Amino acid sequence: MSVVAFCFIALAGCERHLPLALPVNAPVQVVEVGGDHYTLDPSSEGYRKLTQWVSNNRSRWSWGHYYATPPAKGIIVRAGTLNLQFFDSTVLARMPEGDYIKSLPPSEYAFLRRKPTAPDTRSGG
Repeated sequence: MSVVAFCFIALAGCERHLPLALPVNAPVQVVEVGGDHYTLDPSSEGYRKLTQWVSNNRSRWSWGHYYATPPAKGIIVRAGTLNLQFFDSTVLARMPEGDYIKSLPPSEYAFLRRKPTAPDTRSGG
């Protein structure tokens, strides 16, 4: 095994602590790929839950570079330099120093999905 291959494997296996943070009092853009695009206002419940999620998930990230475009699915969150994509049982953090991946159950980011609104049953009268 070459030294380069060994270094790559060693780096990929290390867990990292990331300096994830939401900008103070700045809205967050949320894109449900193939669906809604909306903004989380700093005073909203969704923003509070995202702030808590970020605070609780700064550790246990693995370095992993995406050489291709990430999958066109899931939920993308953008705020300042924070760029997260949640899909399946994975979250991808795109940072200036590289890409990081973490496994998580989809229930951890379900709060980012817009709830379908009930159809309007009132008469159009």
